[in-house]
Amino acid sequence: MHLVAASDEQQLQRDALTYSEWGKLLSPQGYAAREQRLRAHPWSRSDMRTWLLCGEDGEVLASCETFRTRSFLRNDEGSLVPGDSFAIASVFTEERLRGHGYATRLMDLLAAELERQPHAHAALLFSDVGPRIYARSGYQELPAWDWHLPPTPGNPGEPVDSLLREEDLATALGRLRLPEVPFFFWPTPAQLDWHLERGRIYVEHLGCSLPASVGANAGASTILWGLVGRSAELTVLMLDARSPSEAQALLEAARREASRSRLSRVVVWEEPSHAPLLPRLQGEGATRVARDGSLPMVRPLRPGLPLSPLLPTPRGLWV
Repeated sequence: MHLVAASDEQQLQRDALTYSEWGKLLSPQGYAAREQRLRAHPWSRSDMRTWLLCGEDGEVLASCETFRTRSFLRNDEGSLVPGDSFAIASVFTEERLRGHGYATRLMDLLAAELERQPHAHAALLFSDVGPRIYARSGYQELPAWDWHLPPTPGNPGEPVDSLLREEDLATALGRLRLPEVPFFFWPTPAQLDWHLERGRIYVEHLGCSLPASVGANAGASTILWGLVGRSAELTVLMLDARSPSEAQALLEAARREASRSRLSRVVVWEEPSHAPLLPRLQGEGATRVARDGSLPMVRPLRPGLPLSPLLPTPRGLWV
């Protein structure tokens, strides 16, 4: 068995096969168009690849995608050293080929390939099949909890200093505090816009509206959100809350934006930095639940990479 990068034609062939797994709400033609549109997005064009595990006869046994993403490592002096990490998505084996360990072999060969990349730090994936299959290939599971907040009527701009538009993404991302951990992933504005592009694709199928804003500022705190997938939910992509009062103002704005856009709820991925602030919302109908799928898992691609148990994996990193 060997690993190859897929050609454009091979990518289209995989799209036809993966429709049954990820084509919810779309026709086969609509799903193919979605894949083409997402691959044409600037973040994908920067370095997105489809990888194929092939048998000796050339048969494709399994496939996945990788996206190059930013990461930072603190050196001994405390300075940040930028590098490359790789977000892994769409790991797929046809049903007739399952049970032979092909996905594990794919992940092992892919890790060896990524380790050879200059400045490689780590690989990141979000498992929908539990941690066991990826743990075999050296991936470490991180905690995964969600907070669900009900929509509430009102003007989203009233509780905050300002609402953010798509053109504000870069400035807003620059306001966020970088994590105080030895190593972390960090998205680019293009990566966050890739999530919004998914919402632009799905909105016509969901019976809702695209949110008119992409986040808000309150004091020194910032939140970024969006309709980002196949469910009519307002999903928080990034949240930097400097105080309980500012966290409450930002999430209140999110709840009002969800109501204005006819979305069913606000979903917040719990992170170490704001976990202490979220329980204050329980009296307002917020609930904390174990995440169903999208379990974050990390594999170092260089010896000695320090992985903190407090490593944040905000929704803005998901692929």
